Amino acid sequence: MKKILFVSPGIFDKGGISRYNRYQVQALREMFGDGNIRVLSLLGPDAHSFEQPFEVTWHGNGISLKDKWGMIREVFRLTARWKPDMIWLGHVNLSGMGWVASRITGAVTILNAYGLEIWSKMSGDAALGLRKVDHIVADCHNTADYLVRHKKRKQESVAVIWDCIDTDRFKPAETIPDPVLTKYRIPDPATHFNILSLGRLSKPDAFYKGYDRLLKVFAGLASLYPQLRLVFAGRGNYREDLERMTAEYGLGERVSFTGSVGEDDLAAVYQSCHVFSLITESGEGKGEGIPLTPLEAMACGKPILVGNDDGSREAVIDGLNGFVLDPRDLESHGLVIRRYLDEEQLLAEQSRQAAKLAREHFSYVRFSEKMNNFISNKIARS
Repeated sequence: MKKILFVSPGIFDKGGISRYNRYQVQALREMFGDGNIRVLSLLGPDAHSFEQPFEVTWHGNGISLKDKWGMIREVFRLTARWKPDMIWLGHVNLSGMGWVASRITGAVTILNAYGLEIWSKMSGDAALGLRKVDHIVADCHNTADYLVRHKKRKQESVAVIWDCIDTDRFKPAETIPDPVLTKYRIPDPATHFNILSLGRLSKPDAFYKGYDRLLKVFAGLASLYPQLRLVFAGRGNYREDLERMTAEYGLGERVSFTGSVGEDDLAAVYQSCHVFSLITESGEGKGEGIPLTPLEAMACGKPILVGNDDGSREAVIDGLNGFVLDPRDLESHGLVIRRYLDEEQLLAEQSRQAAKLAREHFSYVRFSEKMNNFISNKIARS
C-alpha cells in the first residue's frame, strides 16, 4: 500500500491549482485510502475559500516567512518519521524542498506543472527541483511540450492529466433560478443573449486573460444587437478598470459584474449564459495551461471561445464545441459572436456537443482513470 505526502501551495482557495490539487487528493484517497495520504497546504481557509470542508494534515495561514518555515518543518518531519513512498508537489515553487526531503528515505517525487509558473521566471530552488524530481504531471500538452522543447525535461518523464469537472454538478439546465439571476445581477437569458467570462479579475493576471479585449469586442456589437449582454463573474482589483471602460464605451446596464460567486451558485451562473469567452495570451509572465472555467462552462452545455496561444485550445475541437481564436484578432472574435446570434442552429449544435465532449474527456471519472494509470504504469516501474 502506497503512502503519499501531498504538498500543496493552497488547497482551500477557489483557484485552478487548488481545484486540481483537490481532485488529485480525492483520487489518491480513493486509490490508497484516507490513512495513506497526508496533505500539507501552505495557505489555510479564509472567507473566500471553498464552502465545502477539506481535511488536511497541516495548513499554514498565508505566505509569511513563519508559514513557509512551518511547511518546511512539517515536510521534513513527516518524511523522516512517516516515511512516505511518494512526495507529490502541487507547485514548482515547492519542488526543490520536496526533492531534498525525498533524499532522506528515497521517496519518489512527482511535480505538478500547471502552466504559467513553468515558463515564467522561477527561483533557483524551483529550477533545481524541476530538473531533479522523478516525474512531472502536466495539466495539458502545451505545458508538457514546453518542458520538452526547452530541454527542461525528457519526454518520457512527463505525463499529461487534463483537469476535470464535476459533471454531476456542471451540466445543462433548462431554466435558471430567479434568485440566482437577481443575486448576481445577471440578465434573464430567456430575453437576452448573455456572454460570460468568469475568473479572478485581479491584476496582473487580468491583463492576459483578455477581459478588456472582450469588452472592446462587445462594444462593437452592442448597437447591432439590442438583446446582447456581457457578464463578468469574479472578484478582483481589475473590476474598477473594467467598470470605468464600460462607462467610457457608454454601455451602462449592458455589462454586469457579479462579484464573487458562491460555489453552490456556480453551475447556475454558467448555465445563465449562451456563450463563454476566455481568450488568453501567453508569454513571459502570462498564459494558461488549460483553464478550468471554460471546461466548467462546456460541461453546462455552453460553446466556449478560447485562445490559440496556450493550453486553452486543447478544450476545443474547433467549430464543434466552440472556436479557437487569435487573442489579438478582435475582428474574428466579433464575427464568431455574430454567428451565434445569427445562426440559432450553430448555437444549439455546439451547445449539445460541448456537454457531450465535457463528459467524454473532462469528467472526474476520466481524471481518476488517468491518475490510476499514471501511478500503475509510471510510478510502479520507476
